[in-house]
Amino acid sequence: MSTRQPPVTPTERILAEIWCDVLELDEVDVLDNFFEAGGYSMLMQLVRERIAQRVGIRPTLPELFIHSTIRSCAAFLDGSREEREPVSLSQERAAVPDSGDSGAGPRETDIAVIGLACRFPDAVNADEFWSNLVSGVDSVSRFSPKSIPGPGGSTRQYVPAGGLLQAPEWFDASYFGYTPREALLIDPQHRVLLECAVEAIEGAGYDPDRFPGLIGIYAGCSLSTYTEALRARQQEDGTITSWDILTGTTSDYLASRVAYKLGLRGPAANVQAACATSLYAVHFAARALLAGECDLALAGGSSVRLPAMLDNYRVGGITSPTGTCRPFDAAADGVIGGQGCGITVLKRLSEAIADGDHIHAVLRGSAVNNDGRDRAGFTAPGVRGQVEVVRAAQSAAGVAPSSVTYVEAHGTGTRVGDPIEVAGLNHAFADGKPREQPCLLGSVKGNIGHTDAAAGIAGFIKTVLAVEHGVIPPSLHYSEPNPDIDFAAGPFAVVTEPTPWAPAGLPRRAGVTARGLGGGNAHVVLEQPPAPRPRAGTTRGDQVLVLSAHTPAALDELTARLAGRLADRPELELRDVAWTLQAGRRQHTYRRYAVVRDRADALRVLGGDAPQRLVTGDHARDGRAVALLVPETADAEVVRHWKALGLDPDLTLDPDCGDAELAAALDTPGRLFLHTGDSGLAARLRKHPKWTPEHLVVTATDPLAALGELWLAGLPVNWAAAHSEPVRRVPLPGYPFQRQRFLVEAGPATPPPASASPAPDAGLDTEQTVSMVFTELLGLPDVDPGDSFFDLGGDSLVATLLVARLGELLPVELEERSMYLAPSVRELTALIEERMRDSAVRHG
Repeated sequence: MSTRQPPVTPTERILAEIWCDVLELDEVDVLDNFFEAGGYSMLMQLVRERIAQRVGIRPTLPELFIHSTIRSCAAFLDGSREEREPVSLSQERAAVPDSGDSGAGPRETDIAVIGLACRFPDAVNADEFWSNLVSGVDSVSRFSPKSIPGPGGSTRQYVPAGGLLQAPEWFDASYFGYTPREALLIDPQHRVLLECAVEAIEGAGYDPDRFPGLIGIYAGCSLSTYTEALRARQQEDGTITSWDILTGTTSDYLASRVAYKLGLRGPAANVQAACATSLYAVHFAARALLAGECDLALAGGSSVRLPAMLDNYRVGGITSPTGTCRPFDAAADGVIGGQGCGITVLKRLSEAIADGDHIHAVLRGSAVNNDGRDRAGFTAPGVRGQVEVVRAAQSAAGVAPSSVTYVEAHGTGTRVGDPIEVAGLNHAFADGKPREQPCLLGSVKGNIGHTDAAAGIAGFIKTVLAVEHGVIPPSLHYSEPNPDIDFAAGPFAVVTEPTPWAPAGLPRRAGVTARGLGGGNAHVVLEQPPAPRPRAGTTRGDQVLVLSAHTPAALDELTARLAGRLADRPELELRDVAWTLQAGRRQHTYRRYAVVRDRADALRVLGGDAPQRLVTGDHARDGRAVALLVPETADAEVVRHWKALGLDPDLTLDPDCGDAELAAALDTPGRLFLHTGDSGLAARLRKHPKWTPEHLVVTATDPLAALGELWLAGLPVNWAAAHSEPVRRVPLPGYPFQRQRFLVEAGPATPPPASASPAPDAGLDTEQTVSMVFTELLGLPDVDPGDSFFDLGGDSLVATLLVARLGELLPVELEERSMYLAPSVRELTALIEERMRDSAVRHG
């Protein structure tokens, strides 16, 4: 017995005939969803024209998407039931304050945006990204047209296009302690996020190793395409395991990889919500801060496809055949794919103000939800869910819709998606209050394409920078409105040129929307940052600038970058620059410091005009013992002063001490002696037979230079005690990564070798064999026989492979713990040869 429900009313019968004709079906059920029955957006446009011809009513595309069954659409057209408003306006108005005034000061739920980092097409950092946005740069790459088969034997042309990153396969493996082999096995979108995470937290002015609280991370990425290349290589290289591929490319390990390499001890959670992923991550990070689960939170997303692939156009798909994304425009014909990565650092606003952080913007509220079944199909957007998420975010923010003067929309540039989104925004912003000027509307996808898992954070970073700088960038490729967008029904107008942003009587306040295939919706409300607390007049005291890097080349580049920033930003106060460098940067082996008087002096010294004042060293070491050299009548206050600056001396020597005491002090390797007024004692130490080049003497004649020398030697310095006036963190140039190319390129798989365990070259001795396996599994060209396997980047997983490989090549049985007992080539060789001798004796 058939359970199909045939059309009943005249309008239902007309619609059934239209559907059967357009979808080429014999019959349809009045409860079938148009899109699940085989329809798509272009066919829906044809349905609309047929309805206009036969019924005399021309519904909008959003209305047809909302009423996507024959019964629902017929009832809508007949007016037999009132269209239910997506959310009760009266209820929502009651929940939102009437005033958009922010004069009451920070709320306990406000979150500060204190750090930003990104890599998008044509932009390697947030400064370049902002410059491109304000200048209206189209960063999409376009290629020669291609042809595809069309209906009736015809051909159609399309322009392949995409927003592509420059050299995303280049990575500073050494900075993160990865061997070349390990770096090759990690998906580039993971690597790019790692570097951006370092840049973001440094941009916020914090060193995770010295941060007193918990730092969390919420992040997501796109489906890995790098997996395919690794699977193909695995057929040729038996050392690549499925575990390597799983941990190196799967999104499950994205956030935890960052937490491990940066030393973050708060929540580390992967987030997946399709195109809304990274804005979901921002929401979850903010909630974690408010719940007290962490004290600093990173949030973002990454989408890098390697080998780079452009979305192929197909009739009825969402990809633009013209190679241009035109959000809200009459000529809009689809999306353009893009690559990118973005990450932000969030902190509770009250604490950010108290700690003197640079605040880019305030996140006042956020919300996430799903459209559920209330939409045309699984991949189709809905209206009701969007209205609810926007209003929920505004309610959490405590703001009226009329106080929001810019919205960064999802804005994909599809013929149907944009009208549906604007219809939802019109409902959400209908608070009945007058506006002196329209709410401006834009989408970053016209600039860089749709960056998938990084799309939400791209719009977020754009809007954060807009509320900070007071300028709204243009939304590209808009000339006349999409006729299916009812702009007259709402407050919105697309921004087409860089627009100064200073709403009368209101703070700069914006909404950011992200929507994901599958029905995910996210919305956040951002506001301009509070004015910094006033301070006393500009200080004229000397400052010590400290710089460190993982390599000498990076240290030189970092020095040049700092000089460039001081030259470009004369408003930066030197005390703030010094404090940010001292407290907000990871401390590396290669170090440099300079004591400078003012900005002009700093530029002269950093530029190399006074090389003797730019002091460099590579002798930093942890755990140095310290002895104070004091005059006969030592001032207790002097001793307390140096202890307050972070020194923890275990010895105090005065001029009366004997050679035995000096010898005992020099017995400690690398001991540092800080002399506070007796150069004769320092001279005695240098002449003593036990003095070595590892020992150091630092004079305290110039206190700031002494601090620089102590820091150069690797001693912890309490920099806060060195500043007598309030200081702030300021954005400074990011770390200059020294990248190399790491890319496994997909190719035809070749059969694996006949023997996965070849015999060693007869000419190799034991040490040479061990060295060969070290280089093979660590991906290094050579290794020093005395270097530890773990210092070279090895870990327990690679150690397991290494001992198994040696067991295949040499007549010895090893356990993984052997690598901990004998971690270097030389030590492991000795252990192996000892066991081989023991075995020969037992079997002799």
